[in-house]
Amino acid sequence: MRTLIAALAISALSTAAFAAAPTFAEADANADGVLSMEEAKVALPDVEEAKIVAADANNDGGLSEEEYATLTAA
Repeated sequence: MRTLIAALAISALSTAAFAAAPTFAEADANADGVLSMEEAKVALPDVEEAKIVAADANNDGGLSEEEYATLTAA
């Protein structure tokens, strides 16, 4: 029972972090159409860096709008 409660609490907290995520345009501080890892970390301070890096599906070192949307929808 404790494990279930802990899992539900973690799930709720991680969803809350994404619920407040800024839009891609808001996160793209230099408006170049790609979020650098630094911009992504600023936009999503509660998200582990490993998750942000893993969201970079094409491994170009930044997040496209589609990759950001996938990350924040999770």
